[in-house]
Amino acid sequence: MSPSTLYLAKLMGAYSLFAAAWMFWRREAALALVDRISNDPVFESMIGTLRLVVGLAIVIGHNRWDGWVEALVSLLGWIAVASGLATMFLPTGTLRDMVAWLRFKEKLPLYALVSTLLGAALFIGGVAA
Repeated sequence: MSPSTLYLAKLMGAYSLFAAAWMFWRREAALALVDRISNDPVFESMIGTLRLVVGLAIVIGHNRWDGWVEALVSLLGWIAVASGLATMFLPTGTLRDMVAWLRFKEKLPLYALVSTLLGAALFIGGVAA
């Protein structure tokens, strides 16, 4: 496994674990942030731009699909690119509609659990190699 894969796996894994912990312990803050992002076109565009930049950095620097850790890092990079572009260019209100469709408020513990599992897999994959 390349040094960049190990670095990104640990970085993305640690971030996912901290984000999940934040969603569990600061539920109201997480819900308020999602509400703010999905209802403010300027904030929505800013988040889309950040997602695009992070995604492009990962895709340009690490587009490898050899093993499961490499593939997961690359897949998350491509997802960040796609979601960044979608957030930037889809009509205002689309993100709000997606949040409602995903029932984020009701399913926040599930999304936090997914983040925990993904983060643990990436972090352990990066440390164990």
